Amino acid sequence: MVGQVGTEVTAVPGPACNPRGAETRKMQPEARARGLLLPREHGAWGIVILPFLAGAVVAGEWLAWRTLAALLTVLSVFSLRDSLIVLFRNRDAGKFAAPAVVERETRSANLTLTVCLAGLAGGGGVLLAALPAAPVLLLGSGGAVLLLASVFFTVRNAQRSLVAQLLGVAGLTSSSLVAYLAVRGHLETLAFAVWGMSAVHACASILVVRARLESIIAHRKPGPVPLLRSFYRRAAGMQVALWSLLGAVAVAGNPWLLLPFLAPSALHWWELWQFWSGKGLRLSLQRVGLLQLGASLVFYCLLIAVLRG
Repeated sequence: MVGQVGTEVTAVPGPACNPRGAETRKMQPEARARGLLLPREHGAWGIVILPFLAGAVVAGEWLAWRTLAALLTVLSVFSLRDSLIVLFRNRDAGKFAAPAVVERETRSANLTLTVCLAGLAGGGGVLLAALPAAPVLLLGSGGAVLLLASVFFTVRNAQRSLVAQLLGVAGLTSSSLVAYLAVRGHLETLAFAVWGMSAVHACASILVVRARLESIIAHRKPGPVPLLRSFYRRAAGMQVALWSLLGAVAVAGNPWLLLPFLAPSALHWWELWQFWSGKGLRLSLQRVGLLQLGASLVFYCLLIAVLRG
């Protein structure tokens, strides 16, 4: 059930224009247009791969050929999105861009589509042959719906809406379900625990990223900077809601489930405090990305340790 309905780092490769005439997009490098159109968002790769690894390891004996087939299937669905977006947008791109550019991008998109469909057929076929058909088809149908929703939102330039991004997180982190099913052969409560915890962590991270971008834009505008901007409030509210829920889980007798969230939440609260003062905006995006990656790695290591313990 893997699909991207938009995450905060959605920079769609190609096309040269917006077919709806709203804006003209910059041309992509010629070398890129000749190759595969793979997702460029590092954050999205992390959101799909780390939950997959967590789901596989938590499930048990994960070093198996079925795990490789599941990974091929997940990455094929994940990589389909950009080629479909280019093909949809390039239907009318000749009105706004040079035909040679459109042809080059379309050729690259068709190549990507062919490779991804081949990977999907191979990996999906292995899973269907080795696992119960019902859960495989259910996850596959969910992934197809989210993939098409992602293309729809992006073609209409709505991929950065909050609803689109949260749905995207649910789809990307569902890679954990595919991995768990491939290893264990069935889905159970533990599989949905990995998915739910992964989705909550990713949602909190994305809201903080949105709050950062919102703060950067606000500080660039002339005049006084508003302290409580919309995504700042949402990111802070997410943290409050998260720890309220975790507190209830701890009282219910599962306090160890709090451990994976300690490091990322500490980082997120620190970032929100920095946004408030304006100091955190001086950090380079590369350093911010490394901090987020480090917090995610700690999160997933602790998640595996807690759920396997």
